[in-house]
Amino acid sequence: MDKRQENLENMDAEELREYIYELNESESGKLGLSWDREREPEKIVEQCGEMVPVLEEVPERDIVRDPAFQNDLLIQGDNFHSLSVLTYTHSEKIDLIYIDPPYNTGNDNFVYNDHFVDADDGFRHSKWLNFMEKRLRLARDLLKEDGCILISINENELFVLKLLCDRIFKEKNYLTTFSVKVRHEDRILKGDKDFHEVTEFLLFYRKSDKFRVSKRREDNSSIEKYVYRVQELTDAPEEERMGSKTVYKFRPDQYKIIKGKPSADALSVTNIRGSLKEGNSSGRFFMAYLNERFESEAGFLYKVMDMGADGLGYRYFTIPEQGKNRKNGDYYQGLPVNRSAVKEFPYPNFLDFEVDFNNVAREGGVEFRNGKKPVEFLKFLFTMGGLEDKTEAVVLDFFAGSGSTGQALLEFNREHGGNRKFILCTNNEISKQTEKNFRKEKSLSKKQFDGMKEKKDPAWLDYAEENGICSSVTWPRMQNVLQGYDGYEPLEGNLLYYRTNFVGLSGSRDQLYYDLTEKCIPMLCVKEGTHVLKEATEEFRIYTDGEEKGYTCVYFDVFGMDYDLFVERLEQLQGPKALYIFALGDQVDERELMDVEDYRIEPIPYRILELYKKVVRLSKE
Repeated sequence: MDKRQENLENMDAEELREYIYELNESESGKLGLSWDREREPEKIVEQCGEMVPVLEEVPERDIVRDPAFQNDLLIQGDNFHSLSVLTYTHSEKIDLIYIDPPYNTGNDNFVYNDHFVDADDGFRHSKWLNFMEKRLRLARDLLKEDGCILISINENELFVLKLLCDRIFKEKNYLTTFSVKVRHEDRILKGDKDFHEVTEFLLFYRKSDKFRVSKRREDNSSIEKYVYRVQELTDAPEEERMGSKTVYKFRPDQYKIIKGKPSADALSVTNIRGSLKEGNSSGRFFMAYLNERFESEAGFLYKVMDMGADGLGYRYFTIPEQGKNRKNGDYYQGLPVNRSAVKEFPYPNFLDFEVDFNNVAREGGVEFRNGKKPVEFLKFLFTMGGLEDKTEAVVLDFFAGSGSTGQALLEFNREHGGNRKFILCTNNEISKQTEKNFRKEKSLSKKQFDGMKEKKDPAWLDYAEENGICSSVTWPRMQNVLQGYDGYEPLEGNLLYYRTNFVGLSGSRDQLYYDLTEKCIPMLCVKEGTHVLKEATEEFRIYTDGEEKGYTCVYFDVFGMDYDLFVERLEQLQGPKALYIFALGDQVDERELMDVEDYRIEPIPYRILELYKKVVRLSKE
């Protein structure tokens, strides 16, 4: 028996939930979410156990408009590989993640182990959960403690995704599920269906309780609604005690309410209805003491002493006169003494973006039949996720698709100021329709085509590379929005393009170390936020940002290296941001390096780098 079973009554809620989750994952677990993980494990995940993922530069696809602009990233490759690299370069550095994963409808091009998963696959739900679980666990490690994640989904996998996210992000960090109206109720897609999907859904989780939802904000500085004055026509109104309050009662002929021009000395009127009946002290007072007098004291005014935050010392209430055909009373208040310029309201969990979804096809200047998300919808999510107040935030979308998230964040920067950065990750998969187009163009049977794919025929690989989603949709869209198209003004930003690559751990020892070092450089530059240009010397290479401001990486050419020359050169560098020193032997003396002014030595906890005798990061802030 597990010792924890003997101590169940002493566990707190979180410990008990974790214990239940572990039981779910055992063969005997029957409670909660469980699925078949072993029948067909994901090959891409297994591949990362045999080789190490890194990044490879694709400089011909970089879009660098101005060194003063922020560098955003587009990473082409399977998102599990991309996330694996990002766990080193961006661990706990992401402020907001938005993803629009495959909905697993059987018709949405969801690919698992190089095969489209259709509606007849008996294990399609298990495959989808295997696929999502691995990626969401990596994604959680990328979020800052005050970060959040938003996930679009439809009803096919909504309920299991909620359970999966409760497990990964913890149920206490679940915020809400939004229903998002995406089409008109009469805009029927398929007339033979019994039900018409009008809404999709959006799951909202935080990393921890350090995240704060940015509520709706409304200007609270205007005095336009403060236009009323109460004129008391008697000095001897009837006095009454209501609870702990002294109340002066005015009959309809003992007062006048005068409406005039807006003034900071005037009052505003609020109708006591709906949630206001219990939502504040004025509503509760009215319901407790005045509501029952609707018939007997119609038209009365009540001056309730010691109430309100407007400094008047009282608050007026009225019951409508008979014949007004009104069922609710009113209260009058002055300007709050310490009111803020902005008032916050909670978001409803129903969002109507029907018009934006209906017009989304034109956005970005590219066609994407798998479904774009509207830019306005995404900018709304950025606001709700608190990015208006985070001018240097980093946003990640690892199901980037058409690149809507990138365009939305660039527009968000333009509208709100700041240098927020995005990281878009997408594979370069082709759609079923693209496969059909290739077969038709080459007059191939399905059997012939499947043979070409299996043999990795160059003709097919070239076609797939050119017509994959990243090459033909995501990257062209980023070109459009950064350079302008069809009257669309170019946005400020630079795009650096990378592909995922692998380093195999076989081959001759010397060649292995050279290969490892070369292939690590782009990844380290991404970590440091530096674009790579190369400067070579006989003994070692230095990779810089091209402006002599932020040296990123030093690579020892370890054979025949003049160590004294290296140290001398190191001391001459001006304003370096970070230097990585790779060494196979004991030539690197950390004590000498620490003597170089203003540098700090940091450990490098990455699988490839651990193979070296010594890898040192020196930083100068």
